[in-house]
Amino acid sequence: MRHQGARLARGLRRVFREGASRRRIGVLRLLYPGLTFEGRVSVAAGCDIQVLEGGQLILRDCFVSRGVTLVAGRGAVLDVAAGIIGPHSTLVARESVIVGRGSKIAEGVVVRDADHDHRKPLEDGVFITAPIDIGRDVWLAAGTTVLSGVTIGDGATIGAGAVVTSSIPAGVTAVGIPARPLAPRIV
Repeated sequence: MRHQGARLARGLRRVFREGASRRRIGVLRLLYPGLTFEGRVSVAAGCDIQVLEGGQLILRDCFVSRGVTLVAGRGAVLDVAAGIIGPHSTLVARESVIVGRGSKIAEGVVVRDADHDHRKPLEDGVFITAPIDIGRDVWLAAGTTVLSGVTIGDGATIGAGAVVTSSIPAGVTAVGIPARPLAPRIV
């Protein structure tokens, strides 16, 4: 009897979460015409999602965990087909950030395609951008940072706390600051 009650409680919790996610998605659609949802998408509470003028944010078959920040800047494209974006992760596109299907983003991951232009005063807010392309079936472990101009190949794994400053080939595990390849992934 106790097991049935616990199962019922879990089922009700899931139903309430899904309903709340649908309401959040409905509000976001009203706020941002550049926002597209494809397939099964769920958005948890406490997320900061922004699509600036002319920007595009596309979420495909993705669970967006609590506390996630997603920003598609003016005229930028943020296209995410990751199965999950872990809690308190940040993805910001000022030009283009693409995350391939089946990729997974752990908690506290930061992906940004822009850096401050240090030839100008910081108060001017001038940025230098370069697109980021994260392939299919890529694992970004907890606390990973991916910087502008990087391509991460299909099936790569980026270790916890790594800072990716240059491109990583397909199937490779990379760790460290800056991230360096260890060995090909065995599939």
